[in-house]
Amino acid sequence: MVLELAPIVLGFVAGITVLLGALLILYFGRKASGTSLGFLNGLAGGVLAYLALEAGSEVSEYVEGLAKLDTLADFLVAFIVTSVALIGTWLILAGVERRLISSGGISSSVLTATIVSIALGLHNVGEGFAIAASLLAGRIASALLFTVGFAVHNLTEGFAIAGPFFTRSPVKVVDKRLVSLVAGLSLLAGLPVVPGALVYYLGVSSELFTATLLTIATASIIYAMLHINLSALAKLGGVSGPLFWISIFSGIALAYTTETIILFSIS
Repeated sequence: MVLELAPIVLGFVAGITVLLGALLILYFGRKASGTSLGFLNGLAGGVLAYLALEAGSEVSEYVEGLAKLDTLADFLVAFIVTSVALIGTWLILAGVERRLISSGGISSSVLTATIVSIALGLHNVGEGFAIAASLLAGRIASALLFTVGFAVHNLTEGFAIAGPFFTRSPVKVVDKRLVSLVAGLSLLAGLPVVPGALVYYLGVSSELFTATLLTIATASIIYAMLHINLSALAKLGGVSGPLFWISIFSGIALAYTTETIILFSIS
């Protein structure tokens, strides 16, 4: 019974820290300067850049691995499906954003935070796969270490969700509506770790399915990353501003260090 509930419990623990990270930024962001907020946006952009590179490389490795004569049909299917998923995700997100902006029913901050949340949610489904795979193989310790590592990593994802609300000027008063909105978006981003674990646990482990999901996640993360980085650019002196590149590097280094700790822990 305990093992049957493990994917749900561990997935929840790994994903809920997105909420904690977002609430921390809401609290400390009120007292931050424009430059500090720009740096936080750049930091979040760096984290997103690393996630996009990581997810995209997995898809590329899978598709390129099929580029052989004896698996030519599988290669063509994988290439077409992932290509459609990539461009399709970008076009859908762009279309939705244009429609929302033209209707005037949503602010740019809410729109950006929503896109970031959806992108991270898609990415975090894959984290559930990793946790469940360890459990299925009987590697309980590895599953626990994955959970701890993902929890720390997902804390930084909360920065990317709350960050858009500080893109123009610091929010001096964080009211209940803003907290509720950020909390909801954080759960949208973090809790998909749970269904990700359940899908894999129930036996849905098709490599093409996983590659397609990762492609959608990669496209969504890149789309969200552009929004976050444009905000950071405006606050940190543009493309030629050293602080912008330092913030991007810091985000990449943070994500890379977290993953490296996970890998060393389970090796």
